[in-house]
Amino acid sequence: MRGKNTIAACALLPVNFLVVAYGWWAAGWTSWAANWNEEPYAPPMAELGTACAVVAAICVALLAARLWGAALFQMVPVVALLALMTPS
Repeated sequence: MRGKNTIAACALLPVNFLVVAYGWWAAGWTSWAANWNEEPYAPPMAELGTACAVVAAICVALLAARLWGAALFQMVPVVALLALMTPS
């Protein structure tokens, strides 16, 4: 079972990278726009929430397939996206 978890986690790395990169991109552009207009930064909750929903859907599918290790690995992108949701 350890091999299946490792294969699933490695196969999901590109998807996780794209989802987190989208979140960083959306937060970066929002931060840049807030800085340009001299307004306080407000995180783009719709975009970050969508990215979290994609990761959560993948996690639910992994849990349904009983790949507990790969589902636990999905917490890494969730934590990265949640860090972007906190206003600084």
